[in-house]
Amino acid sequence: MTQLILAYNFPAKHLSKLRMAAMKLGVKVRPVEKREYLQSLGSFTGALGTFESVYDGKNFPELMLVLCGFSQPMVNAFLTLLKAMRLPAIPLKAVLTETNQGWNSLELHDELLKEHEALKKGKPLHEQEPSE
Repeated sequence: MTQLILAYNFPAKHLSKLRMAAMKLGVKVRPVEKREYLQSLGSFTGALGTFESVYDGKNFPELMLVLCGFSQPMVNAFLTLLKAMRLPAIPLKAVLTETNQGWNSLELHDELLKEHEALKKGKPLHEQEPSE
C-alpha cells in the first residue's frame, strides 16, 4: 500500500509543519478538499478506484489525519514527530485498514467522532449486548 498522509482542515502554517514531519519519514501529505469527501479513502492511495462525485454539503471543522500504509513503528515515530514540532492536537486520527478503505471521509469522520466522545467519557465504543 502506498504510504501517504491524508490531511483534513489544516491551516497553511500547520500544513507546512505537517509536511516537514512527514518528509522526515519519507512520506507525502495529501490535503483532502471538501469536494472529495465522497471518494473512498482507498481511492487516494490507488487501492480502490475513483468515481466522479462532488460533495457540496457541510464541512466538518475538526482536524483529521489518515495514515496510509504505516506500520505501527511508523505511526509511533510520526506521532512523536508531531509532538516535537508542536502542532496543535489532532483529535481525529486513523490508520487506513482493509475495513475502512471503502469508507468515505464523512463516514470515517463520524466513526472517529464517536470513538473520541466515548474515550472522553471513559466508555467502551461498542457496548456488548447482554446475553440471552
